[in-house]
Amino acid sequence: MSCGIDTSCADLLLQILVIGLSNGAVIALNAIGVTLVYGAVRLINFAYGDLFALTTVVVVVMVRGLGLLPGMAALPLFGGLALALVASMGFGTALNVAVERVAFRPFRGGMRLAPLIATVGLSFMLYEAALVWRTSDKSIPGAHHSVPGVPEVPRLGVYDLLPNFDLVRAAGLPLHVVYTLKDLLVLLLASGLALLVGWFLRRTPAGRALRACAQDAEMSRLCGVDLNGTIRLAFALGGALSGAAAFIFTVYYTHPYTEYGVQSGLFAFTAAILGGIGRPRGAFISGLLLGVFAAFSDFFFASQWTPVLLMLVLIAVLTIRPTGLLGEDQSEDRTARPAADESVGERRPSGAGGWLTPALLLLALAYPLLDALLGLHYQLVATHMLLFVLLALGLNLVLGFAGLLDLGYAACFALGGYTVAMLTGGQLGAILPTRLDFLVVLAVSTVVATIFGVINGALATRLRGDYLAIVTVAFGLIIPQVFVNLDQWTGGERGAAALPPPLLFGYSLRSPTEAYYVACAGLLVVALGSLRLARSRIGRAWAALSADEVAAASCGVDVTRAKHLAFVIGSVVAGAAGALFATSFSYVDPNQFDFRISAMVLAMVVIGGAGSVPGAILGALLIAGLDQLLIPLLGAWLDGLRQERGGVFALLDIRALNALYFGLALYLTVLLRAKRQARSAGARAGLGRWLGRTAEPREAL
Repeated sequence: MSCGIDTSCADLLLQILVIGLSNGAVIALNAIGVTLVYGAVRLINFAYGDLFALTTVVVVVMVRGLGLLPGMAALPLFGGLALALVASMGFGTALNVAVERVAFRPFRGGMRLAPLIATVGLSFMLYEAALVWRTSDKSIPGAHHSVPGVPEVPRLGVYDLLPNFDLVRAAGLPLHVVYTLKDLLVLLLASGLALLVGWFLRRTPAGRALRACAQDAEMSRLCGVDLNGTIRLAFALGGALSGAAAFIFTVYYTHPYTEYGVQSGLFAFTAAILGGIGRPRGAFISGLLLGVFAAFSDFFFASQWTPVLLMLVLIAVLTIRPTGLLGEDQSEDRTARPAADESVGERRPSGAGGWLTPALLLLALAYPLLDALLGLHYQLVATHMLLFVLLALGLNLVLGFAGLLDLGYAACFALGGYTVAMLTGGQLGAILPTRLDFLVVLAVSTVVATIFGVINGALATRLRGDYLAIVTVAFGLIIPQVFVNLDQWTGGERGAAALPPPLLFGYSLRSPTEAYYVACAGLLVVALGSLRLARSRIGRAWAALSADEVAAASCGVDVTRAKHLAFVIGSVVAGAAGALFATSFSYVDPNQFDFRISAMVLAMVVIGGAGSVPGAILGALLIAGLDQLLIPLLGAWLDGLRQERGGVFALLDIRALNALYFGLALYLTVLLRAKRQARSAGARAGLGRWLGRTAEPREAL
């Protein structure tokens, strides 16, 4: 590191520290909210980050609606800011309580993974709400390129309203550091709210009940604590702190903008884990430290690498010391739970509907002929749908067969696609003496994905439930960001285009029909292999593992090997799908591998029925058909109405609501499955009680 002539190294480090503390104030408040909620329900709320992102929009609208401008008198200015703060905290409170009501309470005492999946669906609905709210503001130019069918996304913002008075210069200190009154106010507000929460938890009956619930929910219930009310209180406090963090973030940076809130939620969870679950003070300190770490990373490395490093910190902490640096072991119970507690729904037999899978595969083989006869011209769309089916079958092996939730499944999809791009069209491909055969490229892609699957499998043996889901989400965010950062090799945000067609035994596969049948061949192999695996010894081991890990181990199942194998095979399928995508469409784009793809594939598996091969195929066709066929057709129809009639049709842009569709589908599917499972359990319990009553007279005889 070299320092400037007028600035010493110590001043430079101190300046970075100042920036880091201001950044960390937002993470710290969110971390306190996360640790309160997680301590109460022992489940991660994946919608928390998108709640924070949506609340930043509320703050912008509130501040602009109040007409707050720089140079106003102090009383109306700070009175308006205080009103905006109260409004943002109230909005965050109401929204987080609603999240608890719809995504946690219906699943309480049942499927443990269901709330995680439900909050993933809610996170996309909240993201869509923030996007629609932003696009409804026509007063600010759009923030990205104009693309047909994609709305302009204005970067809503406010004026810089906080005073930028330099306290260091005013104090006459011999430092080349800028520390403004704005920085001090932000830190004081965050610290004051953290102290207020600490006082509430220590000094009030409701706070003590919340702490008791975090330590032992069942014991606190037996002692008279209203468990539902206490959990609702935890969500209310968490939402209020998220609202406060959104207010600070907005007024400090003036132009808040996030694509997804999942990443900000994971940063907050990282701080909560470092501080120890259920320890608000530790979460606050850890949040400040993470902010400082991010500031030093931005300066000494590059800002685009900071999210990657923070995600790696989260993975390392969860793997090495899941209780945190400052906490005792209050994490989730790591013992195995019964099937009703761990599965996503009733596990369907993989061989159910024995005629359906062959019928669907035959239809796939005959589709190009039908497309030509009927003049549909949807062969490229059909190829895209086949690749989604392939992804769904791969995730079905992990989630449906083995009962392991992988929310970063698109990471292996990205690895396969970018491996093909670098071997055939990138700098690595340019130095190769000859073009590689497609089978060689496919083999290399699957090997790269296999290595990643081995790493995922190793983590799966140490983590369970929501901790494993968090790590897979982190991996799903890391891999695409790494490919974006390595722009010299991967093309960065632009991706890689004009990839050469695959070369198979010296023959170049150039036509769309050839690309379709290559994808179809991969689908046939995976579908038939899945059916074979379901009836094999490893398939029965996965079924036992999904039902009860302890019972499976006691029956001789090698749990570690079974988990490893599930992740490895699933990763191989995803890597192959990525390779087929790159060769079929001759390009790769980081947007094709983001968290949205993982959520879409999860929706396909859950809707079709986890563990069912034909169900995974049908679920994939349903979601992919909605995304690739129905939405574009409806969008084109509405475009015609918009041009002819205007009026209310000018406000409709159905293609901009994709995240809402599959988020809602994912949530409703999990909810309906939970209700059906609860009714089945209630019916069995009622039958058992009735049989018990009828058996009593006989026993008396």
